[in-house]
Amino acid sequence: MLTVGLTACSESPPPASSAAARVGEALLSLEAVSEHVPSGLAPEDSVIIAHRYVDQWIREQILVNQAEKALADQDVRFDAELTAYRNALVLHTYKERYVNDRLSAVVSEEEALAYYEENLQSFILTDYGLRALFINAPNTARLEEVRAALSTLDSTQVLDIERWCVDNGAIYALDGETWWNLNNFTKEVPMSFYRTASQLSSRRLVEFEADGRVYLVRFLEHALKDQVAPFSAVRKEVEEMIVHQRRKALLLEMEEQIVVKAWSEGDVERYTPSF
Repeated sequence: MLTVGLTACSESPPPASSAAARVGEALLSLEAVSEHVPSGLAPEDSVIIAHRYVDQWIREQILVNQAEKALADQDVRFDAELTAYRNALVLHTYKERYVNDRLSAVVSEEEALAYYEENLQSFILTDYGLRALFINAPNTARLEEVRAALSTLDSTQVLDIERWCVDNGAIYALDGETWWNLNNFTKEVPMSFYRTASQLSSRRLVEFEADGRVYLVRFLEHALKDQVAPFSAVRKEVEEMIVHQRRKALLLEMEEQIVVKAWSEGDVERYTPSF
């Protein structure tokens, strides 16, 4: 336990030896102070942190005492609110522990696809969706090699293109698996869209310059606004929705079991008073 020597600042009788400070009727124990001092510190650092905590506690207690004196009695009766807060905190902690011990976050491809097909209207796009490869390079870079490779891309060329990008200080996205909405994509690639559906449907290499940079873009797949998103675009979202449903079902089952058990064991009585 941390031991802190304190000097009395008033003529009041000193508190018990286990106390670090007193404000009115409230006492701050040395044990409470030590709980707020991290272990493993040098002794002088521990003392500094302990004194800082004591000073903060004293300041808070003084202000709380003044607030209680200034407010009417009915304004500071927080018993019901504190009870409700404590109950909510206890329930939340218990539920989180219960779920963490029992909930599986593994979602099979078959389960995810079935959920997706049963809930297609939940996956309507509010923007165009797309998968694309792109390179953002300085306009001083020699593009012949990488331009040809990106135009006829196959899996054996990806490493060569990445190496070229690193050597030439280029920003790139070459995994081809990431789905973008058009708004986010144009923040990375400042391409102008005037016939959006037609431009996204083209699989030819697009090249343009902007702000001293040259961009090479190749669209791989797209989805239209106000249409159902492709399964691959929302796979992660589908998983999250399934796990969320599992969580709700698990907690509901737990609550029902506990409530039924309490009633069956006679722990609950319901009266019918006249209100």
